[in-house]
Amino acid sequence: MDFARRHDCAMLFSLQALVRATYMHRRFKEYYMFPSSDEGWVLTDSKKADDGDMNERMISLDCEMVDCDDNTKAIVRVCAVDAEYKVLLDMLVKPNRPVLDYLTSITGICEADLQNTTCSFLDAQAAVLNLLTCNTILVGHSLHNDLKALKIDHARLIDTSFLFQFRNKPESFNAGLNSLCKAVLGYTFRDDTKPHDCILDATIPMKIVHHVLMHGINGPLDIESKMIDEGQLCKLYFHGIPKVVSVNDLQKLIPQNCSCSLNEISWSGGKYGTTYGIFKSIDAANWTFTKFKGVLGEDSYGRPQKTIMVAIKSSRGKAKKVPVRVRKMISDDDAARSKCVLKAENTLTQTFEVNENDDSMCTNIVSTKKRKMTEDDQAAVNDALHSCCGHLQEIESLKEQLQAKNEEVRELQKIILDLTRQRP
Repeated sequence: MDFARRHDCAMLFSLQALVRATYMHRRFKEYYMFPSSDEGWVLTDSKKADDGDMNERMISLDCEMVDCDDNTKAIVRVCAVDAEYKVLLDMLVKPNRPVLDYLTSITGICEADLQNTTCSFLDAQAAVLNLLTCNTILVGHSLHNDLKALKIDHARLIDTSFLFQFRNKPESFNAGLNSLCKAVLGYTFRDDTKPHDCILDATIPMKIVHHVLMHGINGPLDIESKMIDEGQLCKLYFHGIPKVVSVNDLQKLIPQNCSCSLNEISWSGGKYGTTYGIFKSIDAANWTFTKFKGVLGEDSYGRPQKTIMVAIKSSRGKAKKVPVRVRKMISDDDAARSKCVLKAENTLTQTFEVNENDDSMCTNIVSTKKRKMTEDDQAAVNDALHSCCGHLQEIESLKEQLQAKNEEVRELQKIILDLTRQRP
């Protein structure tokens, strides 16, 4: 066997190890047990791949999605790159359902961008399937979101969000792609204030896989915790606002005993608008959110969200209600971790307070206020984080038990469906 062939075999073994690591992750069943027997879902072709180089065996995928008015996601762009970062697919897709929010600040796509697009969801699904065989290893970050939106069930996967553990983080922690890129590759590739680049979002997971193949995984990663502005936590985000709704209509939803300032609605050239409600405190924002009548769910980033009904008057003067979505600014888990950090930092500040009238302590005061955290300070923060994480892990355990029961129900439903189909 020549060197190139030996190298390919070694690479295949390493890739298979990463596929297995993805499959063995504690959340694989929760995220990747797709309802592939349902209408519209496709299992990837079982045909064998032709002999070829590694580039034909590994493909990285990313999709940009918008919110639809039926509380689902629709694809508006899909990109795929090969192992040499060559773009195999870059397709704009016309949504197959009415769009509630184009999420332009994230997707970079507005309604006008899709005016001349003729590619349908089925075209996008077929284009991705055309790249895959049973031997193809599909790479991505939180790849289940993309496959769920495409309604494609594929066996060989490498999910870069499943490959690493993180120091001083709960097991449920899922690093964003930009943070993971910084921790693994040493740089960030995205300005969080700007929309996503779909091609880059497909390329970076492939680069992370290449790095792991070359260097392995050396223990837990250090992920920089984002500083969460308390001012952001005092807000609620209203989106999917129909043009018939005014700020005054939204203001009527706010309890009278709660002070809230609503920004003017931004329309961004689409059919639906967005705005922020700004409250005097975090507790006031959270309390108001609980008072909104609507089914509690989450957006694609895990942030609590509700669809609420807003009362308006039609052009004929008749009263009617239209749906609007409202969500918190961060997930409850992130909020809990943020409170732990703030509590720990406040504790440290109180610890180092001294009597500034004592001249003998002036030098120490200045030194203390200017110095960075020592290892002992960091330990205090970590203790607070671990205390919080214990509660989060208990919640995650209960979620897993509930998920297991749901999986049992789905399996029984599949059996019933199969028996029904077999009946003459």
